[in-house]
Amino acid sequence: MIRQVAHIARTQVPDIYQVATSWAMTKPAYEIKVDVRRAAELGLTPAEIADQAYYALRGGFTNEFFRMENKRQTTILIRYDEKDRLSPEDIELLAITTPDGKQVPLKAVARVEYHETPTLIEHDNFRRVVSVMGYYRKAHYVPPWREGEQVRNRPSMDVAMDVMMRAQMQLNWPPGYGIEVRGDMTQMMDSFRRLLQGLQLAVVFIFLVLVAQFRGFIQPAQMVFSLPLELSGVFFALWLTGQAFSTVSIMAVIVLTGMDITTAILLIDLIMRYRHQGLPRNQAVIQACPQRLRPILMTSLITIIALSPVAFAPRTGLDAYQPLGTVVIGGLIVGTVLSLLDIPIMHTLVDDAVRWWLIKVRRRDPASLPPVE
Repeated sequence: MIRQVAHIARTQVPDIYQVATSWAMTKPAYEIKVDVRRAAELGLTPAEIADQAYYALRGGFTNEFFRMENKRQTTILIRYDEKDRLSPEDIELLAITTPDGKQVPLKAVARVEYHETPTLIEHDNFRRVVSVMGYYRKAHYVPPWREGEQVRNRPSMDVAMDVMMRAQMQLNWPPGYGIEVRGDMTQMMDSFRRLLQGLQLAVVFIFLVLVAQFRGFIQPAQMVFSLPLELSGVFFALWLTGQAFSTVSIMAVIVLTGMDITTAILLIDLIMRYRHQGLPRNQAVIQACPQRLRPILMTSLITIIALSPVAFAPRTGLDAYQPLGTVVIGGLIVGTVLSLLDIPIMHTLVDDAVRWWLIKVRRRDPASLPPVE
């Protein structure tokens, strides 16, 4: 079965080469099959025959030590000489001692059978497994249903899934047998899970810090809900450059989240400062946005310039971090532009919703609320 899976990967998937298996049934071994009836006639048990054969071939240590002055202490191993245990015929001639002191050859009470055993015993979650391995290479793979089209190189995850799906469709799997993707893909999925959890924790802690800073939940909620705007730029930049969404990309999203939240903090903080000074809401928004435009654009522009070599022309050794530069640049460009439009609009809408709640539900006097115009 494993040879058939390896053959499928070797002949039908051009993105993988040097296909091999983690182990094979090629290790020669000899098994002693005891004739229980004949052994009982001589007063022997299978365990006694196995013990005598084992110590004759592998040997055993004595209880005494060979001691000499100024010499290192050494144990003594006793077993048959090498010329007496070279072939199956030699094994069959091993002398087995019966309880009454007689010696009979091993072939009188057992037979020696040759068979092949695994070169390695491999487990995964307490299950016996064998792995099909190979090196991933970029190849212009064109599926049969897309012949004549220009197809981009496939990610390694797609290659592994292709091998698994072909094996499942073409082979007749016996009960209890199956195929799963392991190795680098499993590690990548585990890294994805850990990094996504880290991203969630980062957003939660950012929100809690903002709540403590602004002494409320409404303004921090506006800032946090502006973060998804950056994802449109992230995925568009990855698609434009032909890169896959990887663990490095998720790390970049975590970095980008902290940078984009700065834009929202700068805008909301100045707007609220003007409103606390007595300016109407709309006037505070009109004055705060142009004043914060320059520092926001300078911060974003400097970051983009610094990461451009990593994203577009990485040097040897930095190409693994190319998605980081691509994600940060794409997310900053789109996230900054959309945040400059989204934050003022969201602030006014949320403020209108709060005013409606206070006036319609809490029955507050509109004159007692901060002015709008």
